[in-house]
Amino acid sequence: MNKLFTTLILILIFLCSNLFAASKNPLKIFKKDILGGDAKKFYKAEDSLNNEEDILSYSNADKAIGITLDYEMEGHPEDWNVSDSQAQRWEFKNKKNKYYKIGKEFYVKYIFKIDPGENHAANIFQTVGTKKDGEIIFPSMQIMYTTDENEPPNRFQFLHHFIEEVFWTKKDPTANRFKKTTYKFQLGGKSTFKKFRTILMKIKVSDKDDGEFIMWLDNDRVIESYGPNIILGKGMALKIGLYRYWERLSNFDPNSITSSTLFIKDYTISKKCNEVMDDKKCNYKSKERVSATSLKYRVSSTYNKPKGAKVIKSIKAKKIHKEIKYQDLKGNFLAIIKNKKDEKYLLKNRGFTKEAAANNGIEKCKENFPNVLDLDNNGCYIHYQKKVTQF
Repeated sequence: MNKLFTTLILILIFLCSNLFAASKNPLKIFKKDILGGDAKKFYKAEDSLNNEEDILSYSNADKAIGITLDYEMEGHPEDWNVSDSQAQRWEFKNKKNKYYKIGKEFYVKYIFKIDPGENHAANIFQTVGTKKDGEIIFPSMQIMYTTDENEPPNRFQFLHHFIEEVFWTKKDPTANRFKKTTYKFQLGGKSTFKKFRTILMKIKVSDKDDGEFIMWLDNDRVIESYGPNIILGKGMALKIGLYRYWERLSNFDPNSITSSTLFIKDYTISKKCNEVMDDKKCNYKSKERVSATSLKYRVSSTYNKPKGAKVIKSIKAKKIHKEIKYQDLKGNFLAIIKNKKDEKYLLKNRGFTKEAAANNGIEKCKENFPNVLDLDNNGCYIHYQKKVTQF
């Protein structure tokens, strides 16, 4: 009896000590409580920045892990010493042999918020194309924010890349460069992501017509895409974390690159839909399989070879990307938003639920009144709501 009692005490001490250690170790909390489903089994830390004690923190109030990057931390030489740019990252990515092959279907849940900083762009989520052995060779889909002067400033975007060629140059032999066509969807202003937002995805990886991609933002279905979603590579792996980058121009000032913190509350990947989203979303099937979006988007093509650089290695797609013409995707709930500070302001916002139409309408309104500090919701309020039966 005494032996059994002693054993039980030792087990309790061991469990308590592990719990105490985890409470002091944000990386352990991240792996144990934030990652879910396949993410627990598939993932490992990226090797660009390893000083987790300076980068990672835990917010007890939000029950979320914070990832903070500052310019003084620098980055891995392969990121930091590229001829025309700099980058630094702390990412969690698939292990090399753990990825979703062509024809496989999986689901993603990502709950996050961010204090984004200034004068740089950053990825906070990526799907990436892989070789047959799982080696990552190109970005496929990204959630990012940008301060690019050629883009709407201070915006969050979802990017879907169709990579036609991956190549390396003699000037920067370790830097992957791309010839690609990119679809850039506008998700909203950076300020609207300073509170927790939820993104859900359904992805069937394919280079054929049976491919499928559906994305929900805060309960609104915002993108549906049918057909090939990659034209190069043998499958998709995933990354989350903070990957910041900027151009090194002749007048570059390091002091202008301010720090950023990304908070992640939940990141779950699964081949089982009901582990990620509710039955209504899991059961959704498009009868027409028509690519559509409720977001503003534009298409661009790039070939980012530095002037005078010699290509030393190249991987080219055997398929040709056919441009996707997205139709308009709107919900059947309408919210009329007004503002107490401007009687002429009126916004009509549609969504797939009453709450989403109202909440997203309020957020859009707040973007127009960023300096109103003395009123809730920056003076924005719901004037009228209804379900629209005919369009």
